Amino acid sequence: MPEQNAEIKKMEERITKLDAQQKQLKAKKRALRNRISQQNRKARTKRLIEKGAILEKFQGKGADKISADDSLTALVQLQNDFDSLKAFTSNVKYRKKNPDDPTRTVYSDWEEQQN
Repeated sequence: MPEQNAEIKKMEERITKLDAQQKQLKAKKRALRNRISQQNRKARTKRLIEKGAILEKFQGKGADKISADDSLTALVQLQNDFDSLKAFTSNVKYRKKNPDDPTRTVYSDWEEQQN
């Protein structure tokens, strides 16, 4: 009987030890997750700063006086202008010198030059 009590006591001590280890592992896991989140936030912040600096560079000397909404409006307008120009130049075809030549548009030529 005393042997059984000693064995039970050892098992209970082992359970207590395992609980303590489990607590430590959970704390380490939480710390690692926090570190990952912090690194992701720092990387995002860096990207935002870099992109903002590039936008401000293109806006010129008065960039500090241009609001974020005005910047967004200007970018949307640029995108719309590009889409309109793309649609127009996609319909402007070059005159064929030879009827067997493939039809080329101004836009398709521009795309080829970009690649």
